Amino acid sequence: MIAASAAGLRYEIAGGLTVTVAVAIPLVPLWWTSLRHFRFARGLIILGLLGALSGVLLSMFDPIRPLSQTLMRQEVFTFATLIAAIGLLLWARAQIGAGWTAVAFGVGGLMLVALTGGNPENIWKFSLAIPVSAIVLGLADQLGSRVTELLALGALASLSLVSDSRSMTAFLLLAAALTLGQAFAGKGRGRPSPGRVMLLLAVFGVAMFSLFQALILDGALGDAAQQRTQSQIDASGSLLTGGRPELGAATALIAQQPWGYGAGTVPVSQDVWLAKEGMNQLSYEADNGYVENYMFGGHFEVHSSLGDLWIRFGPLGAAFALTLLGVAIWSTARLISARSASALVSLLVLLGIWDTFFSPLLTSISNLALLFALTAVPRAGASIRADYRE
Repeated sequence: MIAASAAGLRYEIAGGLTVTVAVAIPLVPLWWTSLRHFRFARGLIILGLLGALSGVLLSMFDPIRPLSQTLMRQEVFTFATLIAAIGLLLWARAQIGAGWTAVAFGVGGLMLVALTGGNPENIWKFSLAIPVSAIVLGLADQLGSRVTELLALGALASLSLVSDSRSMTAFLLLAAALTLGQAFAGKGRGRPSPGRVMLLLAVFGVAMFSLFQALILDGALGDAAQQRTQSQIDASGSLLTGGRPELGAATALIAQQPWGYGAGTVPVSQDVWLAKEGMNQLSYEADNGYVENYMFGGHFEVHSSLGDLWIRFGPLGAAFALTLLGVAIWSTARLISARSASALVSLLVLLGIWDTFFSPLLTSISNLALLFALTAVPRAGASIRADYRE
């Protein structure tokens, strides 16, 4: 459980080195051996290590942009934290099962909040929601009761709603719908194929997104949420592009240099201009301090884990993100097809999709690691603890 807690404790010790990496390095012989019990696990880890090397080489051989050794070390350790967390969590799952792994991970997340003080702007939304959800839903999974899971999801959704966390409220309600659907699915009916489940999930997700957006615009979640959502739609015609104009920057930068920019590469004025042009295409006024200081203030940050990995570590970094997400979605579809996906897995796959495309890599590390660790499919005959209800 200590290893799983360390995976959730991405606290920086010095020079970019995190507690997660510091704990994972001496335990490599243990967690690397446990990876053989899970499909795609070793391949994903190797892909990530090659991606990290790619990011270093891209920066070293860039003839135009300056190289920052400090930035390179920081970004490589960030990627290494994600890789190390996956290894630690898979080892923990093999030893203590998925539910207790999630609980220990959540405890590590709360320790991180205690050490850093959390985000004072909205401590539930930005700091506590994920670790608390992991603990509560991990315990509910251990009890093996769908009713308990639904009650837990309802309580967490209510807390998110009053804490002005629109996205987390939506994800929890979607997870509740997936959990409820499995509970009411008759045992005697034929199982839908994973492919069919994925198609149904896509249709269901679009329908629920449209419904949730309509409720917000009708004022069901309060005047503040209504006004903020309406302004984002007015800006670009879509809630997604209005709320995430960084997509325009990522698309423009990757289209210009699809092989990536490098982990330690510092953006130049031409890169910033190109990114702003991409954001302007989404009707976003990009001449502001957010773009200049946060997104391109001595580093590349496009508010997307996929975009960050692609820009910093090239196509191998992008392949890592897409492989992780693809395996997780397929595995979750298999679990839903067998009516054995826990509420926590249902929530994590929704968060994982969002984080891959719309959240910065730094804040998505823990979620993505836990998602892969809990959805990785055991190999036939693997000697690990049972994870889900049959």
